[in-house]
Amino acid sequence: MHTSVILSEALRYFIDSEHFELSVVLFAVAVERLMKQRLCELDDVLVLDKNNSVEHLVRFKKLQDKVKNIQSRQNLMTRKERRETFLTIPYNEVISRYEAMFNLNIEEDEAVTDKHELKRIREERDRRKAALVRLGNMRNNIVHYFEYYFNPVDEGLFILNEILPFIREMIQEVSDAHKYEDIFNETVFEKLKAKEEELTRQQSDTLSQKLREKKEEYSELNPELIEERKKINIRSSYDEREIVRDSMECPACGNVSFCVLKLYSDSEEDQSGQFITVGKCFVCRLKLSEDELKSTGML
Repeated sequence: MHTSVILSEALRYFIDSEHFELSVVLFAVAVERLMKQRLCELDDVLVLDKNNSVEHLVRFKKLQDKVKNIQSRQNLMTRKERRETFLTIPYNEVISRYEAMFNLNIEEDEAVTDKHELKRIREERDRRKAALVRLGNMRNNIVHYFEYYFNPVDEGLFILNEILPFIREMIQEVSDAHKYEDIFNETVFEKLKAKEEELTRQQSDTLSQKLREKKEEYSELNPELIEERKKINIRSSYDEREIVRDSMECPACGNVSFCVLKLYSDSEEDQSGQFITVGKCFVCRLKLSEDELKSTGML
């Protein structure tokens, strides 16, 4: 099955909210296949797993010339024609090699010397890598953890804003890009735009409700407890490397006690074991996810 077919099905299921989880799995498959295709088109060996046997290794063009025995060469060609199983790199290794070879499609212009601009470019590349890892974790959670639940609103906007743009960029770089020409047609764009508007509205409503509830809770707190919480030193609780931003005004209680942290999650609810970005207020105890932080402009 060609990757364009998988991508078309992913888009169809994505627009149909009842099959959102299936669309995530298909998007992850399409992304992995597109990355592997581009790597393979550069050199077959780039998609080869190190655990292959020597016989599998010589299947690739860089090593085939080293096989001098005619009978061995014929045996290898027979294996190739039968399409016997050989090991290719797993998803996370695909990301690493794609980053090494293509900078995740975010290049540094040699003419750019401004340190701030270079920092922005590298941060953008880090965000893209984190997005690809997140997509892979979402796929694994859906496939392997049957009771796993994620927020279809936040994750839907994540697919729209971070994964689909990357997919469209990769399509332009593969040799058979023409096979994808009819996928992102005007009708699909209109449906995706409507989907984004719907999800953005839902996310905004949910966040507004959360802030209202925290404001109400804060108004009922004992003044002495508030003053005690204001004195909490974030740097005595978290390592400097975990603090992304601190001393920010809390959107709920208004105190300069909000911080953004990068923490490692290995809880029962999040079995993937990954770094997550969260926002916390030490006074009103407001907690915001990475998606909520972005929607409020705090990240």
